[in-house]
Parts: sequence; structure tokens; C-alpha cells
Amino acid sequence: MIRGPPLSVLTPGTRVLGYTVERQLGQGGFGTVYLARCESQRFALKLLHLPRVGERAEREVSILTRLRHPNVVGILGHGYWPVARPQFAVIVMEYVDGRRLDEWADAENPTARQAARVLLGVARALAAAHADGVVHRDVKEANVMVRDSDGVAKLVDFGIGDYAGARELTADILPPGTVDYRAPEAWRFLRAHREAPDARYTAGPADDLWALGLVAYRLLTARFPFDGEDAASFTEAILSSAPTPPHEENERVPRALGDVCLRLLEKTPETRTPSAQRLCESLEEALRGADATWDVPLCDAYAEDSATTEGEDLDSFEQWRNEPRHRPRRGQRLPLKVAPVGDANAATTVRVAPVKRGAFRAWMAFALVLVLAGGRVGTRDVARLHPSGSSALRQAASS
Repeated sequence: MIRGPPLSVLTPGTRVLGYTVERQLGQGGFGTVYLARCESQRFALKLLHLPRVGERAEREVSILTRLRHPNVVGILGHGYWPVARPQFAVIVMEYVDGRRLDEWADAENPTARQAARVLLGVARALAAAHADGVVHRDVKEANVMVRDSDGVAKLVDFGIGDYAGARELTADILPPGTVDYRAPEAWRFLRAHREAPDARYTAGPADDLWALGLVAYRLLTARFPFDGEDAASFTEAILSSAPTPPHEENERVPRALGDVCLRLLEKTPETRTPSAQRLCESLEEALRGADATWDVPLCDAYAEDSATTEGEDLDSFEQWRNEPRHRPRRGQRLPLKVAPVGDANAATTVRVAPVKRGAFRAWMAFALVLVLAGGRVGTRDVARLHPSGSSALRQAASS
């Protein structure tokens, strides 16, 4: 399959199948998403480079066409462009005017009630998908959009989703996905079958629920539930270590909500929350019992004493490993206090682009994948390593 940057770089005003491009929303390894207009209506236009995508475009169209649900991004049409000599598959979707879940959480510093409602929206989307035989296979913060106007969550990017009768996208032991979000059963399968050339792991609804458990834990605590000093210990933690209960990691997490999260992180499908529908019922029950403590922001806000730093981002492995245990900050950051030019006695503020802690985990996990699989795990996972979706699109572009 051809690799490299997508070729769809469209300037504002470009016409694509009757839609006028306004601006780019995001870009991934297989396509680009644009905000476009048609008859004064806004749409998300997803262009997938045909030589790169293989069956991904057809797969996503098929899944979105059968899933009509308020918490799943809606499809409005599809085609090929340019018409005379097509280079791109074009998927026309509803435009979700909002932010990725991780960006929303960081900016809004949600309460437990708000977080639970977002998780309930994703759970309802998964319940509808699973009821129709569809497995998303890439549930993570980057693939959940939260609409600004009403806080409704939309599950996006079904480009590597699976359903009965769909052909495999890869020839690897594990299906496409994001390394950090793989369920323990996938890791166990990889360990057990690394010498079997034809072994293929089939992801099911339980894999989606595990991944949503990770999303829930990070939403409630702003931390990943598993740690390790290297790839082997990190993966071993996923396989055998019990995560610290969210309400112990962050005292502002209601016990009932933390318990819902923990049930999603059970090590086997048999002990995990049995279905997305059951998860919906558990979240609804927890919300019915919510009191005033559910309306307190989950994290501390940025204050004057934090305005002189670059926030909580970490720029080295040692800093990440030795990070102090405290409730992180979210919300609107106060401006940095920069010394006036010419003040020789003032400290100089240097801005360094941070490397987020999740990137270390993901690279460690990927290194272990290569070791366990004897190099037979394809490079498709590389493009999806950052748990917040560094290669994923803001509005559902397939990677």
C-alpha cells in the first residue's frame, strides 16, 4: 500500500462534487477532512486517497449507512472525485461543531455529571453499533467529538471498524488499532500465537468496552490507569495489575461512577461489563443517584501560582516516571508571566514543546508488540501510536 502524506490539499473555494471547501479540519495517513458548504449548510467532507485506503472507504460508508444514531456521526452521501479520473473517495458527513474529547476535557474541566453524560453518549453509540454487528476497534478520545452547543458526544471514524462478512484490512496477528488501547485478551493472544504465521485475533464488543474504560479513567482522573518503566512492565501491568480506583486517584470522582469505570477494566471479557447496553443502564442508574458533589469540576483550575509554568506537560521520560501524585489542572490557562524586554534581573521564560506522557507508553507498547510478534505486526499501528490520536483527524479522518 502506498504511504506518505495524503495528496488532498485543497484551498478554500475548491469545489468538490458540488460542495465548496472552506478550510481543513484535520489530516491523517489516509485522508483529510474539510469543512465545506452546500446551499448555506455546513458539512464535513472526508477525502480518502484511493491508492492508500484499500477497502477502508467502502467499509466506513457501509458502517455509517447502517448506523443511524444521534451519538454516531451521520453520513449524508459519498462519491468519487475528480469525476473524470477519480483519485479520492469522498464521504459527506454531518459537521460536528465541537472538539475532540481530550481537548474538550482539557478546556472545560468537566464535572462528574458532565463526564458521565459524555460517556453515556459513547456507550449508546457502541450499543447501537454492537446490536448491528459492528465493532469500532478504535475507541479513544480522538474519535469522540463533543458538540459545543449542547455537550452531545458523537462517535466518529469507523474506517477500521469490523462487521460480519467484512474482509480483513491487514495480514497481521492483531487487527488495526491504537496500541495503548488494546484489551488484555489481545495481548494474551499475541503472546500465545506469536509463532503461528496464520493466527489472527478477532476484536469484539468487549475490546470496545475495554477501550472505553480507558477513556473513562482518563476523563475522570486525567491519568492513564497503567504504568511501567519499559514496554514489558507496562504491558504486564495491563495484563495483571489492578488499576487504582478512580475515586482514590481523584477524590472528586463519585464512587458510583468510579465503580462503573472499574468494571470496564476487568482483565477478561467474562468479568467485564457484559455489554454496551448494560453499561448504558449502569451510567443511567449512577446519574439518577447523583447529588451536588457531581457538579464540582473534576480537576483543579489553573490559578495564579500556576501561571508561570507551561502547565502539567512533561518533556522527558524521567519527568513522567517521577511525576508527583496530585490532582492535575484543567481549564483555561492563565497567560505566562514573561519578563519585560531589557530586564536583566528577571528570569527568562523558554517555551519547550512537551512530549506527552502517553507517547512514552505507546512507544513502549509498540516496541513490545514487535518483540512478541517477531516483527510481524505491521506499521499500521505506528501511525496511531499517540493515545490522544496524533495521527487521527479532528473530525473523523481514517488513519
